[in-house]
Amino acid sequence: MRDHFTFTEADLQIREELSSFLPEYIFDAHAHIWRVSDLRLTGKSFFAAGSEEMSVDVWRTSVQQLLGRKVQGGLLFPSPVKTCDLHKANQYVVEQLENEELSRGLILVAPGYSEEQVHLFLQNSKIVGFKPYHCFSSKEVTSDSEIIDFIPESFWRIADQHGLLIMLHIVKDSAMADPVNQKQLFNLCSRYPNAKCVLAHSARSFHAPHANFVKSLRGLENVFFDMSAICEPEAIVPILYEFGPKKLLWGSDFPISDIRGKAVSVGDGFFWMQKETLDWDRASGPTEPTLVGLESLRALKLASDMIGLDKSDIQNIFYHNAIRLTGQLTPGGNQTQDLYRKAKTIIPGGTQLVSKRPELQAPNQWPAYFSEARGCEVWDLDGKHYYDMSTNGIGSCLLGYRNDEVTRAVKRRLHLGSMSTLNPPEEVELAERLLDLHPWSSQARFTRAGGEACSVAVRIARATTERSIIAVCGYHGWNDWYLAANLGEDDALSGHLLPGLEPAGVPRELRGTTVTFPANDRQAFEDVINQYGGQLAAVIMEPCRYEDPEPGFLQYVKERLHQCGALLIFDEITIGWRLHRGGAHLKLGVHPDIAVFAKALGNGHPIGAVIGTQEAMEGAHRSFISSTYWTESIGPAAALATLDKMAEVDVPGFVAAVGREVSSAWKVHGEQAGLPLKVSDGYPCLAKFEFSGEYANQLKTLYTVKMLQRGFLAGTVIYPTLAHTPDIVAYYKQAIGAVFGELADIIHQGDLHALKDIEVAQQGFRRLN
Repeated sequence: MRDHFTFTEADLQIREELSSFLPEYIFDAHAHIWRVSDLRLTGKSFFAAGSEEMSVDVWRTSVQQLLGRKVQGGLLFPSPVKTCDLHKANQYVVEQLENEELSRGLILVAPGYSEEQVHLFLQNSKIVGFKPYHCFSSKEVTSDSEIIDFIPESFWRIADQHGLLIMLHIVKDSAMADPVNQKQLFNLCSRYPNAKCVLAHSARSFHAPHANFVKSLRGLENVFFDMSAICEPEAIVPILYEFGPKKLLWGSDFPISDIRGKAVSVGDGFFWMQKETLDWDRASGPTEPTLVGLESLRALKLASDMIGLDKSDIQNIFYHNAIRLTGQLTPGGNQTQDLYRKAKTIIPGGTQLVSKRPELQAPNQWPAYFSEARGCEVWDLDGKHYYDMSTNGIGSCLLGYRNDEVTRAVKRRLHLGSMSTLNPPEEVELAERLLDLHPWSSQARFTRAGGEACSVAVRIARATTERSIIAVCGYHGWNDWYLAANLGEDDALSGHLLPGLEPAGVPRELRGTTVTFPANDRQAFEDVINQYGGQLAAVIMEPCRYEDPEPGFLQYVKERLHQCGALLIFDEITIGWRLHRGGAHLKLGVHPDIAVFAKALGNGHPIGAVIGTQEAMEGAHRSFISSTYWTESIGPAAALATLDKMAEVDVPGFVAAVGREVSSAWKVHGEQAGLPLKVSDGYPCLAKFEFSGEYANQLKTLYTVKMLQRGFLAGTVIYPTLAHTPDIVAYYKQAIGAVFGELADIIHQGDLHALKDIEVAQQGFRRLN
């Protein structure tokens, strides 16, 4: 077997296989340099096996040979040995960094190490943090140490004051699975948010299943990971899944990278397969281990393939993340706002959905784009983190962004193929599941979106009844049949839509084929029946929105429609699964002839559904309906997984509880601050409040701006989700109190120019909510 610290033809072949994976720029975020004399070793040691001086040049030569690439720089620190002379070892790093342009260093620290000496080292701009290690713990068995046993809070405070890195090698047998490690990490990183904690070796997940517990650190923006010496992709995937590619750094762990072998998960622990620990001659066939550094690169490539990372993600992991973390790359400008300005020049309206236009919230400040979204957390293109306390995907992500169970179902369908000349079997199962949930219905059709689903429902109703007129109550999309209901003689839309929008694309022959009436207005509805009863195909309406309909109104509408031969269509797109599993009409006890659902059915994935009685759906057999659903299977697969989750968890009960808690905070803090606002008494699953008075619009915008500054996407409406945990809600409630207090100060101090100068959010638009 070949020795450590060698490079063979077999190694070269593996390196060539990995060559296309490696990016152009590389920064080694975890590497050791040392002088043997500073370690004060007694007896044999791996760290004394090579040269007397493992310098920057030795490190760079070794890593460049490993990669077959130039290395731009590295994050370098001494080898942590219990007998080490900390001062001399740290001084050596400082000396080695002198002629390095991009490389930066960490100093070894230990309990009792002089803070005065620490501050002297920190005067060197190339020292960017600390490297603690369990061997410096006072515990008899140091590998069983708690974090604060080997890096006391005094070092966390210094790191917080100066924005320094802490390269942390956690221990205990179960690493991140250990509750004490989880608690201490969360508490320390929460209390010292300016300290940047890098959890080495994928949070020391040499036993790969331990990496699954990194989820306990979600919400901590100052936590990062390097994957140095990790040889299994299963220890890297959870980090990419839970934290994304901007939180992971590549590191060689030189000189461990030059060892022949591999760390593998075995049972409830891990085993280092090396020449010293394994009889390789007994392996089946000609087996010779490669270098740990190459095994680690293999693992990273496999993990990247599993997640589907692109070249920019890989470049971040190998270079940009570390350069940003070490303070050498300061973001310039605002990518998020710059891209939106560009979008408005090439995309009419700037966005594909009117209600996603940033001008409706806080012009030039509300982020137009996201790079990552998980749970109720969102990151914009500039890496800014927000908790979404607004509409959460315009109400479609009821389980939270990228719900685990739904994502798993989607990944399965993607990996097996999501489109074919043939039809997906999932649509049959989905139809059966929906019909089982709605015993009044007999048939189902599918689309990719809500507006399309409403149009399909209207077409079916017209074909079934052989009539053309549709009565509309409420908002049901942008399609011609709906816009036609709101055309006046001057072709302008009525006030509850977007003023100034001319529906030039609506054919004149549709005018007069759609009429409107307000919710809960029996007389207005009766007028529609009296004037159009013999020509009326259907009424399309929401069974409710923010509160219960007036007693008996829905049943009255249904009975009168049936008396004149028309159909009742319920639009459950917004209120649907949020108020009651299967739809609000099931809770209210009034069954329509046709019901419409949309993307909340698939937790945001493209899916829409139209279900109805056999009699009502009869027109679907005679009318030409060829949906843009295209028989692809992602939507149905997501919908089935969403239905499974909703059957398992009381989602309506959960989101209602969150909504009540937020509404209570609005009310309590609003009264305490003396603000002119009113909190809705309607459904807490669509909680909302509104400001009143002369400066209502300005207060609304200013509230949104101040919440953005605190890391919240928040307006005067919240659509709660299953991802709004108690901790996140509590954090939001604290922000509500602080912001309401600031708004009250502006009003009470007569600082009215602060309100007058606020750029009013609507900018010619009128809110749809």
